[in-house]
Amino acid sequence: MYHILLVDDEKNERDGMKFLIEKYKLPMTVAEAQNGKVALEYVKSHHVDILFTDVKMPFMDGLELAKEVNEYDSNVVIIIFSAYSEFEYAQKACDANAVNYLLKPIELDEFEAVMKKAMDRCAEHEQQMTERRALLGADKKLLLYRMVSAKEFDTGMMERLRNYNIDLSGKYMLFISIETKNNYFETQEEAFEGILPKYMNIHYEKINLYPNLTYLFLYYARIDDGEIEKMVKRIYLDMTRLSEERISIIVGDKFTGTELIGEKLEQLEELREDTFSYFAGIIYSSELGVDSHSKTEEALQIRDSIMRCLEDKNLPAMREQLDIYFNRLERDRAISAFYTKYILLDIVKALYMTFDIYNENVVFTTTDKIMKSANLEEIRQVLADALAEAEKISANIGESDGSAVAKVKKMIGNEYAKDLSLDDLAERVGLTPAYLSYIFKQETGNNLVKYLTCYRMEKAKAMLEKGDRKIIDVGKACGYMNQPYFNRLFKNMYGVTPKQYKENVGKGMGDSE
Repeated sequence: MYHILLVDDEKNERDGMKFLIEKYKLPMTVAEAQNGKVALEYVKSHHVDILFTDVKMPFMDGLELAKEVNEYDSNVVIIIFSAYSEFEYAQKACDANAVNYLLKPIELDEFEAVMKKAMDRCAEHEQQMTERRALLGADKKLLLYRMVSAKEFDTGMMERLRNYNIDLSGKYMLFISIETKNNYFETQEEAFEGILPKYMNIHYEKINLYPNLTYLFLYYARIDDGEIEKMVKRIYLDMTRLSEERISIIVGDKFTGTELIGEKLEQLEELREDTFSYFAGIIYSSELGVDSHSKTEEALQIRDSIMRCLEDKNLPAMREQLDIYFNRLERDRAISAFYTKYILLDIVKALYMTFDIYNENVVFTTTDKIMKSANLEEIRQVLADALAEAEKISANIGESDGSAVAKVKKMIGNEYAKDLSLDDLAERVGLTPAYLSYIFKQETGNNLVKYLTCYRMEKAKAMLEKGDRKIIDVGKACGYMNQPYFNRLFKNMYGVTPKQYKENVGKGMGDSE
């Protein structure tokens, strides 16, 4: 629908124009004015697409009105009509950007043609404005993205932002990070953009960084901190209500002065990196540093308590203490992730040492998993797996734990990647090679060397099934530096080479002796 303003000091003329608009079912809403002065005031306070004006009127004639309107908003399409047909009027009308000049009485066909021409001009203006808004919007997004990604702000950027009615002079500013586990801002962007205007009663800009990460940039003259907290909470509740995403929101500190923008962005990014992602909730940077000494002391006390449980090999008590620690971490999301990981690494290393789990592959894998954990769920699972391994070993510890055979089997389990020999193993348990070989066969039914080979082949087979290592690396990881020798042993046991096994394992290939 287009909005047309009919201007004529004679009401019957205006009524006639309205009748014709209805007659031809033109998509227009109509406003009226009895002279140029009233019409100009209306144009300055309302959106007008088409100005249809008479020439001869009191206070301000139609040509002066057309000139004033054209200077105020050149997108208004102007139609001049009058009983005077002198050329100079037509010329002046053209100078005022009129699309046509109609004579009274108006010819119906000519009226319809002029109105359609005016609507076509309006449509062109709309298309141009749409394209211009799209270009300006893209430029604004790029400008804000550069500000956040580069963490820099200069006077040139300030001036460019003013082009988009973003004035930061004398304003409080605040950055908010909203991160999701999945690509929420790629799949739910429309829903998210519908949430923001409902609660954000201050100026803000949305800056998409990644499909799962968006920053909000707030700038305002005055607002209560509690009001911001309410807005953030409502946004979080709506996001979680409308999707099953795990959403983490970090609210930065408010500040004044654009020279601090880079510093505040750095702080927010450091906080994101030092917080377990996807914790599902809201934290405030102002919470950091508050009573941090007592938090550190509390973490150390829990660690020491867990270590005492380890000294007694009391795994149920250790599990209970770990649950207390993880529940504490869930409640206080602002605790440093890096510090937490190092505390848990100390605990895992002590656990492995207590139960003689010193296999390099196991230790390295567990350490890597802890350091790469992105959230508490992942790191909690790593600790659960380590505890399960210790419990399994603890359950097997009995009278045979002190026997030479049990010790040798544990050595093989921990050190199968090393160069193990019968002589070396015998020396370490204080027996002669021959006697160790004898008692090993008596207790297990297997020759010790064959047991070591079978153990290594089982590990090799498991690594090949995972498919994430080269065959030569699998051999070395199982204690074989000589690749052909490894290949031969593997084929003797399974009937195929390591390469054939790796290639066919996905096809359901069974083991063969």
